[in-house]
Amino acid sequence: MAVSPALFRRLALVTAWMIGALIVSGGAVRLTGSGLGCPDWPTCTQHHLVAALSFHPMVEFVNRLVNVVGTIVIFAVAIASLLRAPRRRDLVRLAWLLVAGVVAQIVVGGLVVLSKLAPPVVMAHFLLTVAMLGFAVVLHWRAAHPEGERIALVGRDVVWLSRLVVGLLALVIAIGTAVTGSGPHSGAPGTPRLPFAFHDAAELHADAVWLLVGLTVALLVVLRSTRAPAAIRHRGRVVLVVMAAQGTIGYTQYFTHVPALLVGAHLAGASLLWAVVVRFHVGLAATRQGCGQPPVPALPGDEEVRLVPAALSAAPAVAGAAR
Repeated sequence: MAVSPALFRRLALVTAWMIGALIVSGGAVRLTGSGLGCPDWPTCTQHHLVAALSFHPMVEFVNRLVNVVGTIVIFAVAIASLLRAPRRRDLVRLAWLLVAGVVAQIVVGGLVVLSKLAPPVVMAHFLLTVAMLGFAVVLHWRAAHPEGERIALVGRDVVWLSRLVVGLLALVIAIGTAVTGSGPHSGAPGTPRLPFAFHDAAELHADAVWLLVGLTVALLVVLRSTRAPAAIRHRGRVVLVVMAAQGTIGYTQYFTHVPALLVGAHLAGASLLWAVVVRFHVGLAATRQGCGQPPVPALPGDEEVRLVPAALSAAPAVAGAAR
């Protein structure tokens, strides 16, 4: 059974959303104190696979069900990459990299339970899922473009600034896990905290965020001054808007003594910000139509796919202006 390029793109999009759901559901477990609602793994308790009908066990069990559905979706997109017509090696590699990621996530998730929510293991579990979200975003983007030579649509200075933004955001998210690991939402009563003050970790996190915001503003200024394609400038503005909203939530939760609901919103916002930043970065280049390769059909709302030919024709002028 052959899988069409359009169907594969839809599966890749579902995969990205499902990984985002894994992040949010995992956060709900921590924020409700349900981290040890199922004290055993892979079963909920030593003798029962399904959780008892009480709040904390059910929250943790629902999170495990979300992980099961996510795992099925990831394996489905990996199998679809082998059945896609025509098959593409880059999509196969990315899809099966997600399979490797979800297997690692299952192992680390088990260690989270067996270590009784030790903060370093919880942090590793979260960061692994964030990395998987980034790969899923790249998979979805590549599925919209033919395989072939990648042509930069902007100058090298923009590409390097974008790389710095991606790297700094990854650092900000990592520091954010340390803030959580030293904060009040431990996931379960009596769980140990990281050996430094929550206030100090939060200040370091805020300093890194302000550096990230400044770098993003500089990136947008360069995009405007070099007359980058309109679609890229639009995605850059989306990044800044999401970043501003995320920062607002972050400061609000800090000054209101980190209520669980706002912490959950901040967690979801971090996932969204990571996705739009990765999407911005991969969108700085496009692929020329492969020789003899059929075009990837545009789906409803795919305005940017229709803009790629125009952007490619303008790329040499943009790169020249940047130099």
